[in-house]
Amino acid sequence: MSVRRLWQSTIAELASAFRSRRAIVVLVLYLAASLLCMNGAISVLGKMESQLAEVLQLPQDEGRSGVVSARLWRSKHFQRIVRSVVGDSLVYDDISGKHPVELLYALFAFLYVPMLTILVGANRVSDDLRSGAVRYMITRVTRLEWSFGKYLGLSVLLAAGLFTGAFAAWAVATYRLGGVESGTMLLAMLAWSAKAWVLSLAWLGVALGVSHFFHSGAKATALAMVVMVVFAVMPKIVALFSKLDMISDGLLVLNRLFPGVVEDGLWRTSFAPVFTASAWLVALGLMYFSIGYAKFAKGEAR
Repeated sequence: MSVRRLWQSTIAELASAFRSRRAIVVLVLYLAASLLCMNGAISVLGKMESQLAEVLQLPQDEGRSGVVSARLWRSKHFQRIVRSVVGDSLVYDDISGKHPVELLYALFAFLYVPMLTILVGANRVSDDLRSGAVRYMITRVTRLEWSFGKYLGLSVLLAAGLFTGAFAAWAVATYRLGGVESGTMLLAMLAWSAKAWVLSLAWLGVALGVSHFFHSGAKATALAMVVMVVFAVMPKIVALFSKLDMISDGLLVLNRLFPGVVEDGLWRTSFAPVFTASAWLVALGLMYFSIGYAKFAKGEAR
């Protein structure tokens, strides 16, 4: 593989995205998702503040939404509630004390990344296979350089979308919340966006892997969506069968093949678990990408 040709293939994918305005669509999608989720979350949080503060017997402050929420998060009663929801004590210890809005942004980013990544990437190979454009591209670069260039180009596009969304969410939070530390909140949201981008690399591998099997972008996107749902359900099924002694506990390792399970490590703040989860997610993305590429490498480019 030539680094120069791989770079050319990556740039070609990005240039194609801007020519076709797909890049603008991606940025708008992430921008809209961040704005709507953050604004909606703060609105709901504001309506819940007075009731929660009354139940937990906390004094209420007058002003914008979010002032009482920080106090609620620090209260022992509320922390016990959150601990029961999180489940993992290590994750709870790492996120304890962080601003609720920051964690809401992380939650929404991790939730919408799989679907938006599939919508962005699932048709990229299949559309070129259908149109026949791939035949002209692989006269200049190898098949691997062409396919992997799409992976790299789309990963850059997804990073731009996520960080744009982070700035949008920060702007909403800064405008609507009173007493929030603007600079600290921005850095936190950018950090969560970086983690969400690592997660998107795994789902991008899934999307492009599926895309190599079809000559129809619609079919590739539909199947990739089905795969996303299956990947979300299978860990729960495997865990249930393990509890019922229907499978051995050793087969729980199969859950490591699903990005959603590995994603839990991204909620940590210490280096070792975050690095391990990130490396595994990148490896999963490359593995699923390679499955699709293996079919393309042996088939006819048309």
